[in-house]
Amino acid sequence: MQTSLRVLMALMAVVVMLPTNLFALDDLKGRVLGRQPDGSLQPLRGATVRWKSTQLGAVVKDASGGFTITRSNETDTLEIRFVSYRTRYVVVDLRADSVTIELDPSSSSEVVVEAEESSITRAPIKTEVISKKDLAKAACCSLAESFEKNPSVEVSFADAVTGAKQVQLLGLRGTYTQMLIEAVPLPRALEVPFGLDHVPGPFLESISIAKGSSTVTNGYESITGQINLCMHNPMSSPTLYVNAYANTMQRFEANIYGAQTLTDELSTMTMLHARVMDEAMDQNDDGFADNPTFRQVNLVHRWMYNDDEVEWQFFIRGLQDRYVSGQSIVHNAMFEQHDSTWARPYDVVTEIGRVDGFLKFGLLDPFESMEEGSGISLVVAGVYHDASSAFGTRSARGLQRTLNVRGVVAAPFTSEVKLVAGFSYMFDDVQERLDARSMARVEHVPGAYAELTLQPTSSLTVLAGLRADAHNLYGTRLVPRAHAKWSITDMTSLRVSAGRGWRVANVVMENLGSYVNSRQVIMDPTFLPEDAWNVGASMTTSFELGGRPFTFDAEVYTTRFTNQVYVDYDRSVRELWVTNLRGESFSTNVMAQVLFSPMPRLDVLMAYRWVDVQAPYGGQLQQRPLVSRSRVLTTVSYTTPGMQWQGDVTLAWNGPGRFPTTAGNMAVDTRATTFPGMWRLNAQLTRRFEGFDVYLGIENALNMIQRDPIIGADDPYTYRFDASLAWGQLDSRMLYIGVRYTLE
Repeated sequence: MQTSLRVLMALMAVVVMLPTNLFALDDLKGRVLGRQPDGSLQPLRGATVRWKSTQLGAVVKDASGGFTITRSNETDTLEIRFVSYRTRYVVVDLRADSVTIELDPSSSSEVVVEAEESSITRAPIKTEVISKKDLAKAACCSLAESFEKNPSVEVSFADAVTGAKQVQLLGLRGTYTQMLIEAVPLPRALEVPFGLDHVPGPFLESISIAKGSSTVTNGYESITGQINLCMHNPMSSPTLYVNAYANTMQRFEANIYGAQTLTDELSTMTMLHARVMDEAMDQNDDGFADNPTFRQVNLVHRWMYNDDEVEWQFFIRGLQDRYVSGQSIVHNAMFEQHDSTWARPYDVVTEIGRVDGFLKFGLLDPFESMEEGSGISLVVAGVYHDASSAFGTRSARGLQRTLNVRGVVAAPFTSEVKLVAGFSYMFDDVQERLDARSMARVEHVPGAYAELTLQPTSSLTVLAGLRADAHNLYGTRLVPRAHAKWSITDMTSLRVSAGRGWRVANVVMENLGSYVNSRQVIMDPTFLPEDAWNVGASMTTSFELGGRPFTFDAEVYTTRFTNQVYVDYDRSVRELWVTNLRGESFSTNVMAQVLFSPMPRLDVLMAYRWVDVQAPYGGQLQQRPLVSRSRVLTTVSYTTPGMQWQGDVTLAWNGPGRFPTTAGNMAVDTRATTFPGMWRLNAQLTRRFEGFDVYLGIENALNMIQRDPIIGADDPYTYRFDASLAWGQLDSRMLYIGVRYTLE
């Protein structure tokens, strides 16, 4: 304990001595030149330069073709466009101070990337980026649907009735993946069950998926990775954007946002989202709605100021959400038949109110003696979240009040040695209740961290971080993390990573879908923090085959828990155990993907993922139930010349897995010990006009759904009832249409 405190004090001393900046990045200077018919090069004034799949961009205004652009920490690939010239994607060396780019044709030896699928950046931490273009290839009404075309992240229903969704990364639930909005950990704790529906897809500029233990700068809660959601930037967004959506399930959505430039340095924007679905469907005729009806209003307001010396941002979000599911909203033959004999229908109602936001303030390049990119920043964030659910005779309630403060230092001593250090403080007041069982805690967690980037050679980058957090309830804990990237060639890189993460579980709201049954809930009297180590390696290589670009990527990650809070369905068919780990628990994730462009404007992604997730369910080490062990994903995107038409198809196969024991049930309620695999086919066609797009699509075209997701659906108030064992998709075939309008 004393050793940990000494380390904490030493790290805090580093913070005091080294000022910082979270979002101050050094600038890259360059020129854009165009090849003329006589072979000469001329400056291209008016060309646009942007970091691929990000909001950071610049317009060439210099008559000599010169530009200056702030470096991005998400990608090292520049996208350069100019009318009548071929768009170029140029990978920039991290150590380069300037770059000269030639358009059409190019004699540069730098890599040209033509594929438009989710990019794998060249950062030391394995990171994939879902760009705005990728998001437009599907309806992407919410964050949950934004991952449909990504092989790394899988989203599924948490149960058969509530509508709660769960994300899976590296074979484990989304509770072990840290979610960030603009690098601030806002979507966490009690927002987990419905948080994927609280971020509208049209609000997003890009999504970054960092795998493994990730960076220590954003806290200690990341175990399998971090997903950072970049929303539209007030300084680069259009004056008006409107997206309207409707589908055959009578779901209607509208998204409206617009940016206003008040001065050259100050911009603001407001984003509004509203959605409603009042019609319930029962495709499997079990008397329960397949999906809940819902109504949501979501409002985001942002301010941004940057004068090249000072930068500040203000972000606030408020939402009201309501879900209704169960029997009373379904009117079919089964319900009418039993309506006269049931005292009341079994309904599930969830109501959520939430306000969150942050304020960032930074000084850009205040230390002239250091390399460009030094700075000082402070981030203050807050959350208020109130949620309640009622299902049958059970009820759950959650209240969260959080304050998060973070100071950051960026100290680039040389181009080969860079230090980021800082302090953090989190206040977390969380109250949960399940029926008469109440749990409450108030956390005070001061912490300090330092992360060093070393680049001893141009081909090797090492990122090593350490943080210490003094928790008022669980003592001081150290979190070491390290990443290394070796560029074997210009086109092939190898990454390795290792690190620790820990978090405090919210056993009621995070497992809400597990309680929609008649099982007796048995919980440990106290719960220890979840604690795990993650180790991984990946290889990425790009090459040409038949003159066309290919990218191959393979990875393996393993996560081992020293403590885990897990839900055990296998001890008894009449009991549900929520308990601390007693035994061994681990997850292994293996994935391979290939991205290629066999012909111009045709992009293809093919990926395979295999997971092995085991814990002591039912007293013996066995596979986590209700999880597909294999997944195959294929996406195809084709754009006609002139970009007027675009077609996108996604075909996914989720393989079989283990079903919890149903031994002891009546014969009619007994299920097999495994569940089968299932296909999902989505497609979208987009027609672009001047200023607006029209898109038509189909989801789950094969209409494959889990036909019997609820055990005892005809008798929900008896011991037979269990709606918590969903393993497959529950949404039936659906057609949709939408319009996107943009006014620059």
